[in-house]
Amino acid sequence: MNWKHAKVGKYMDVGDGREIHYHERGEGEPVIFLHGGGQGSGGWTNWKGNLDHFAEAGFHAIAPDALGYGLSSKPEDGTFDFAALMDCFEKFIDGMGFDKVNLVGNSMGGAMSIRYCQDHLDRVNKLIVMGPGGLGPGKRYLEMPAIQMLKDLGKQGGGVTREKLRTFLEFLTSVPSVVDDDLIEERFEVLQTQPARVFQTLDIEDLRPRLSILKDLPVRILWGRDDKACPLESGLEMLAECDNAQMTIYSETGHWVQAERRDDFNKLGVDFFSA
Repeated sequence: MNWKHAKVGKYMDVGDGREIHYHERGEGEPVIFLHGGGQGSGGWTNWKGNLDHFAEAGFHAIAPDALGYGLSSKPEDGTFDFAALMDCFEKFIDGMGFDKVNLVGNSMGGAMSIRYCQDHLDRVNKLIVMGPGGLGPGKRYLEMPAIQMLKDLGKQGGGVTREKLRTFLEFLTSVPSVVDDDLIEERFEVLQTQPARVFQTLDIEDLRPRLSILKDLPVRILWGRDDKACPLESGLEMLAECDNAQMTIYSETGHWVQAERRDDFNKLGVDFFSA
């Protein structure tokens, strides 16, 4: 496909006819950035304000697109549940040849990074999560204002338009300027290639029963006080289970700490992974 707005990086074959698309910058200790879900989302749109900073600080910064997102494979009859996303991600790490990694995850990507730590703790150095999913029953997330907004937009009919996409993304953030025209065009272009099954089959499990596995792992939990998608109480529950963790809550910040508080996030992340 010829992409007009989406930024094309590299591709990796992870088997079964699936390819994972990714961007990478720099050399050094690997830091893998996992994006959130939603219409048109992907690694580049989630992390384009962060990758170069980490690379310039001496890290190998990598942002893959999850199966069904960004420029990664989206088979029309594919399965895009949490297990399928994790399978592709695990194969991606193996394919990159990394023995150990640092992980950064936002929203759905936060859930993926936590799950990877639970399953492969010996392969993770440190973890940063920002408003991750999977920390509570599904009902808790379904009751959040962001989901109600999606339902209201859906009732209007006519499918997802650029205007509806902008309305929703601006609702997620306390800094509307991060939702610029480039972001809308990039995400809207990707959205046109996403089968409905990407969203219909996603089922993030409740990860809390196994959080104790992360008890001694160095963890930083970041949350926007005004996050409308992931409840702050979930972060406090994670903090209670992780004895080597710190939690930072940002006022006047929504779901995207890495964009709304970009400079703070970049400094905190580099300092944390460098220590």
